Amino acid sequence: MAKFKPTNIKGADDLFGNAFKMKNDIVNLLKVSFERYGYQPLETSQLNYLETLTYKYEDNAEIVKEIYKLKDQGDRDLGLRYDLTVPFCKFIAMNRNLKMPFRRYEIGKVWRNGPVKAGRLREFYQCDIDVVGDKSIAVEAEMIVMAVGVYKQIGIEPIVEYGNRKLLTQILQSVGVEDKNIASVIGIVDKMKKITEAELTAELSKYMPKENVGKLLMAFKNPPKTNAIVELERLLRVYGVNDNCVFAPHLARGLNVYTGTVWEIFDKERRITSSLGGGGRYDRIITEWIDNGQEYPAVGMSFGLEPIMKVLEQANNAKYNDSRVWLMVVPMCESNKTLEMLRELREKWFGVLVWNEGRVGKAFEYADKENIPCVIVVGEKEIASGKIQIKDMRSGNTKEFKMDDFSKIGKYVSDIAMGDNK
Repeated sequence: MAKFKPTNIKGADDLFGNAFKMKNDIVNLLKVSFERYGYQPLETSQLNYLETLTYKYEDNAEIVKEIYKLKDQGDRDLGLRYDLTVPFCKFIAMNRNLKMPFRRYEIGKVWRNGPVKAGRLREFYQCDIDVVGDKSIAVEAEMIVMAVGVYKQIGIEPIVEYGNRKLLTQILQSVGVEDKNIASVIGIVDKMKKITEAELTAELSKYMPKENVGKLLMAFKNPPKTNAIVELERLLRVYGVNDNCVFAPHLARGLNVYTGTVWEIFDKERRITSSLGGGGRYDRIITEWIDNGQEYPAVGMSFGLEPIMKVLEQANNAKYNDSRVWLMVVPMCESNKTLEMLRELREKWFGVLVWNEGRVGKAFEYADKENIPCVIVVGEKEIASGKIQIKDMRSGNTKEFKMDDFSKIGKYVSDIAMGDNK
């Protein structure tokens, strides 16, 4: 029998250390931003009936192929959620007494059995906001404005590409695409940036005369803008984010749930080609699920945590290269004084790591590798004198302090860790 070798599946990674800190910082920033705009937190189930996840799609739809499917012990067909929008729609359908308009945010894992590349995994987080019960273009503009602000806070200059599914449908109809083929053609158009013009022409020619493909590409260059696009652009100018926004009439965002405005967000420096987030209006899905004669207009967007982290890693963001443990204590003997010092510094100042392995040389090697800025060795000599030496791992200098002078110790270590010590 072959020896078992533990490994992750492709597109499902473990997260620890600085990468985990980065993720938490981004998530915390998103939560603060979401709540400032009036969104409430929500957590939906990760496991769903397969029928719920596939309700809006044909069996051959790409997203259906990417669902991780399974059966329970009752032989029921289940699936892992591939986004947070469908479970949100299910939540609205099951809670019809909610006050409208209803705003929610959710941050959680989703799964897609699709191709893996930089910024796109099979197991990943989505960070979503949605509004139900608001038909206005103003709420769409507000989402884009919030997104621009969030990405800038994170440290990424964003470019928002926006379009409109109704306008896209009109353009396709104007070059002779039959209504029965529109969904298929939109799926191809959505890949325009990812395939060559020859490949695009070959794909489109399956659904329209080859001579009309050129007309379609020309139509995308300068189409007449709908009133919805004109109003969206006016609001983006008023908010002062128009320099970060670009009209993209070909934009489809793949999924056929979208009914109006759509947008995708990219890193202006194009450090990765994947989008960093996106969203759009989807007015039919909840309305059709509930089917009680009322309309449930909805709009939402998703922030891509993994691609955001990939950009920050490529930018070599220095704030995630340093440990948040600022002091390591190496006790060479048992002492209540050492424990008291640990308690005081942890409660009032910063993270303190205790090295319990003895071997001072190894302790210093570890502190250096983990970017811990200060080290104190506490042995019988230090306990007897009541004085300790703090070693600055960056400069190699040491400085003496009274062991119970917690304020001075705390300030000195903090200054070193923050780069303020002269």
